[in-house]
Amino acid sequence: MGASVLMLVTNGFRPDPRVAKEAEALAADGHDVTVLAWDRENAYPDREEHRGAHIVRLRTWQAGSMLSFLLNYPLFFMRGLLAAMHRDDDIVHSHDFDTLPLGFAISWMKRIPLVFDAHENYAQMISIDMPSLVPRLVLWAEGVLTRRAELVITVSEVHAAHMRPNARHGVVLVENCINIPKDIPEPRFEGRDLVLIYVGTLEPMRYIVESIDATLGIDGCVYELAGWGRLEEEVRKRSDGERVRFLGFMQHHDMLRRMASSDVALCLLDPANENYVGNSPTKIYESMAVGIPVLTTGGTTSGDLVEREGCGLVIDWSEDSYRNAIERLRDPRLRSELGKAGRAAAEREYNWDNMKRRLLDGYRDALRPPL
Repeated sequence: MGASVLMLVTNGFRPDPRVAKEAEALAADGHDVTVLAWDRENAYPDREEHRGAHIVRLRTWQAGSMLSFLLNYPLFFMRGLLAAMHRDDDIVHSHDFDTLPLGFAISWMKRIPLVFDAHENYAQMISIDMPSLVPRLVLWAEGVLTRRAELVITVSEVHAAHMRPNARHGVVLVENCINIPKDIPEPRFEGRDLVLIYVGTLEPMRYIVESIDATLGIDGCVYELAGWGRLEEEVRKRSDGERVRFLGFMQHHDMLRRMASSDVALCLLDPANENYVGNSPTKIYESMAVGIPVLTTGGTTSGDLVEREGCGLVIDWSEDSYRNAIERLRDPRLRSELGKAGRAAAEREYNWDNMKRRLLDGYRDALRPPL
């Protein structure tokens, strides 16, 4: 008999790929999973079903900026707590630090186990936008609340090392992998201009605007970008529909097909951002799964993975390094070799079936009655 699981997220679940995969895995394992999502855009249905999981959305005023997020957060907290108190759940699963205080309150009041699933080092992530006191308070609160969790999950070994001192039962590493898509064609690397693709959040310190400007000065390249975020307007301005194409938000399966029809996926993270150093971007694993090479930056978890598996090129954070890498990647034989190496690593180790086993084993341990 499975448990009733309440997941908490501060996005509208449209769907969030990591949350969706975990919810689906738990539901398939016999658990009754509800995702309580904060629809900050007021754009999605109140309730829906997603691959065996129930999606329930809470609303406040629209909260697109950091300031509006902070102003609306107390209302989200109270509505989330009220909704949880009217339910009969066995476990509460907080996705990222911004849902951890609510998850702890639900866990404490209902006397049920708490799962903390850290997708980021949250204190480091907000440090570029907030006064230094705020990240320090977040770091302190994270340490206190992590010690209350029965199960702690994160996405990379760097983040796991940061969390272990406060995790009573260790940290389960569940990386952002996917299984090899079954209905997506094999990549083709010949007979066209070099097609670059970026998919993800359009935020600073990801070499997005810089890569567009640099690529516009390189002949024989087409650059496609998909996603959303603070740089969306800048990307739209630079898109000419020919050499630079902005694709907007794409559903996951459509995005994978677009990646598979490209030549190189860009995942350039500034190593000066400490959160990015330890991040485990989903797009690295997705590129490996569809068999195309990755261009990423050194001094990061992403760079270490790409270098170790030989599935792409790792460069310095500079325009010269970027241009030189693009010239090397014009060789279709090189792209094919790198893509095949990534695909082999995805089949061997970096796939969702392996990560799912870690998640489900962690849940069984968390739900096991104490001796």
